[in-house]
Amino acid sequence: MGRLSSRRFLGFALSLVAIGPPLSAQDLRVSAGTIEDRRTTGKFFGGLEVELKLTGDDLADAKASRVLLKKAVDETGRDLLPDEKKVPDFSTSGGSDLKVSLKNPARGATTLKEISGEVELFTPSRDPAATVTVDKLLSRMDKPISMPALRNQQIEITVVSPKAHRANAAKRKAEFEKEMAKGKAEMEKEMKGASAEEAKALEAIMGLAQAFSGMMDEVGDNDLILNVKDVDGRVMDVEVVRADGEKVSSNGSMSSGELRIMNFSEKLPADAKLRVLVKTKKALVSSPFTLSNVSLP
Repeated sequence: MGRLSSRRFLGFALSLVAIGPPLSAQDLRVSAGTIEDRRTTGKFFGGLEVELKLTGDDLADAKASRVLLKKAVDETGRDLLPDEKKVPDFSTSGGSDLKVSLKNPARGATTLKEISGEVELFTPSRDPAATVTVDKLLSRMDKPISMPALRNQQIEITVVSPKAHRANAAKRKAEFEKEMAKGKAEMEKEMKGASAEEAKALEAIMGLAQAFSGMMDEVGDNDLILNVKDVDGRVMDVEVVRADGEKVSSNGSMSSGELRIMNFSEKLPADAKLRVLVKTKKALVSSPFTLSNVSLP
């Protein structure tokens, strides 16, 4: 659990080749915000969380953002970059603040000598190809959406009816239990040397995962269920819009693997469309940043 598999890393590398490097941002500034210091001698749950505050004109049309760290050291020279070389996901919350997790600083450290890397913004207004609109959404149940704009990006989306989703519940449960058994074995290996408190917290996480799996089977008749096959991880987000392009507000969404469920309190309008936001080269902009001598709490 938690390790970046060779397959996932290869997929990310191929996507970078296909998408290309992001364009340079024109006006994006980064500063340090709130810092949460959880220095501990325990094996789990320690570390440092640093909030990065973003400002500048480039944020105006950005739909998502992320931080790619390259260096993080405290005043003693200790490397604070996480051991796990995980490619960070974009945050689509729409805010201008991002958080990065680092390792524990040295016990006596009082400053972060340097945090540097780059911020990437996803701005679909820069590229018409970054937005794919699917008409007649409700008439496309239980069959893949056939559109060149999606096929060319190796994206396949199927709108799943609640009836079909419920019928496949047993199959999903069997697959989940298989993954849970594998994850439990790996967690038991990781828990060797953990404190009683840490072990209890890790077991609670496993319990939450199991509860979440059950929630994925509980869908209402107004919910939109999508199966999204996205080989290169190009899909940034999906939205439901009316005929005039106005976004239909949802009560939230859940995702697990290829499955995405959007919850709606009312029946979707007959003319509803699906708007798919796709990462393209022209829609990505980046800006390098370096913060020096950031005080620790």
